[in-house]
Amino acid sequence: MNSTGYFVFSLDTELATGYFDHDPERRRLFSQDGIRERERIDRILSLCSQYQIHGTWAVVGHLFFERCEFCEICPVRAWKGMYASYQEAYGTAHPLWYGADVIRKIQACPVDQEIGFHGYTHSVFSQVAMTDEQAAVEIQEWKRLALRYGIDGKSIVFPRDQIGHLRQLREAGFDNFREDIHLPLLIRNRYFGRYVKTIDHILGITTAPSYPLDLNEEEGLVRFTTSQELFAFNRAVDRVLDKMGLPLLRIQRAIRGVHRAAKRGKIFHLWAHPWEFETTEDLAKLEAIFQAVAEEREHGRMASKTMLQLSQILRNGPQ
Repeated sequence: MNSTGYFVFSLDTELATGYFDHDPERRRLFSQDGIRERERIDRILSLCSQYQIHGTWAVVGHLFFERCEFCEICPVRAWKGMYASYQEAYGTAHPLWYGADVIRKIQACPVDQEIGFHGYTHSVFSQVAMTDEQAAVEIQEWKRLALRYGIDGKSIVFPRDQIGHLRQLREAGFDNFREDIHLPLLIRNRYFGRYVKTIDHILGITTAPSYPLDLNEEEGLVRFTTSQELFAFNRAVDRVLDKMGLPLLRIQRAIRGVHRAAKRGKIFHLWAHPWEFETTEDLAKLEAIFQAVAEEREHGRMASKTMLQLSQILRNGPQ
């Protein structure tokens, strides 16, 4: 009976494409030259290397390009007249829409990292929002570009966590996917749920969930449920805590979740967007969680795995 706990860290790696259809928010959140976003990726990779963390970087396919190649099949052309992102991305080498260097950074990390699927254009992948034909293009183009880097992607993180077209993805050779945490009814309440969540995170009333090592499949793909989104918290309150010298206060429930997963031989799955690491305090939050994982690893109670690695363990048993 395997009693080792597992830590999974997945990152929705998008640069500006995650907000291709939200022009004002994109301009507010991102730099103009992409330098700031790349520095954050460098720092995350450095922490992964320092603490021996194997991350799954779910990358939007458009970032595989160095520059616009005026492809015959080009979903970006559909943005023309709808979003300012068309002028930024089409026919350019804009560093927020093209990220070949980011792919190489991830691949060069001394601790192996996985590169997974996050759509080609970050379009919502639900059955309602996307046709089978559109999904086929997103999958085909992502895989075509990934092969330039020797990547045969197997893990899926759906844009905006809208799950769909699982059969097509399985037939295309994918192995597993991530689904968002199932929040308690009290937290989902539209009137006071966010306040309950904020209080819970600050006071650490609950512990972030972990999951048994069960093989849960849908359409032949292994399904992983997340334990906590690192920055799913009121950012204004977060900054107040940081200024008070309490940057680690609201992540104690996550740290307890790591220790509980290790003790009980379960899975703890943390996720974030790289661009969200805005300050040194934000990186300190991630490092504190990595330190908890490292502590458990030293005691032989926890291992860091990519989504694909853990899927293979669930399917075939520990190697």
